[in-house]
Amino acid sequence: MRATPLKSDLERDQYRFYEGVEYKHFWDGLKRSKLDELEHAIVRELLPVSGRRIIDVGCGYGRLADCYLNRFSQVVMVDASMSLLHQAAERVKDRAIYVAADVNHMPFRAAAFDTILMVRVFHHIPDSQACLAQLHRMLCSNGTLAFTYCNKRNAQRAIKWLAGRTTENPFSAEPAGVGSTVISHHPKAVHRMLLEADFTNLRSYGAGVFDWLAGKLGPLGKWIPPGKRLAGWLGRSKIAPWIFCGAVAQNRPDLIDAAGLEDLLQCPLCGDHLSHNEQGFECLGCKKYYPVEDGIIDLRV
Repeated sequence: MRATPLKSDLERDQYRFYEGVEYKHFWDGLKRSKLDELEHAIVRELLPVSGRRIIDVGCGYGRLADCYLNRFSQVVMVDASMSLLHQAAERVKDRAIYVAADVNHMPFRAAAFDTILMVRVFHHIPDSQACLAQLHRMLCSNGTLAFTYCNKRNAQRAIKWLAGRTTENPFSAEPAGVGSTVISHHPKAVHRMLLEADFTNLRSYGAGVFDWLAGKLGPLGKWIPPGKRLAGWLGRSKIAPWIFCGAVAQNRPDLIDAAGLEDLLQCPLCGDHLSHNEQGFECLGCKKYYPVEDGIIDLRV
């Protein structure tokens, strides 16, 4: 099992540092299992009860698939790591479409989805505003976005700064950790970026508090609840390390009709249509060829 590195060239190698990583083992143990339980509960709360087409961006090994598989008519699971997508396919089988893609060059047409889920991905992306604009483009009118970000202004960081134990000001607006694999954002900055990307009806939930407490208590930690009842308050107060956001896309066209998979896709390089054959997809414009390997469409740039 390979560990996730702390530094990576994210502009060049967008979260491919998960290639070959057994990410499911990250969730082993009492502390992480508490967090996993809470994140499942929050995602179920943020997602619509039903819908036509959802995309899970950065789906990993399919950890959150049980939150949406029975709610949507069509499921698309996307990751830049082929190894994680193979794990997701083993877990979910033929209930989803699997696409390898980079979040900076998403190979999907405008208004292709009515729901986008993106958990534990935003903190890997250097150009946050461009990412939100891309997600907005992919959503239809009143489409739902549910995503997470690492909260720069969480209580623990604020206490450390006030006590003089760190020089990094958690109250400043600029992101922290740029150049590493974990970029944290100030809540007000994320709120501003969402509004600028034309998202409204913002909701927030907080995570990463009760699991931390459970880890500190050792064997007694098993009696600590995951924290679902206080997740809303932790989100509104912005003191939790992780913030889950729900938002609604405005000024978008209706969801596109898709007779086949090629109707959802576009070339990630030039944006032109793709032609499908048994081995893969070819762009009608730039002629770039994208293979299909073991049922996974490789549309990475």
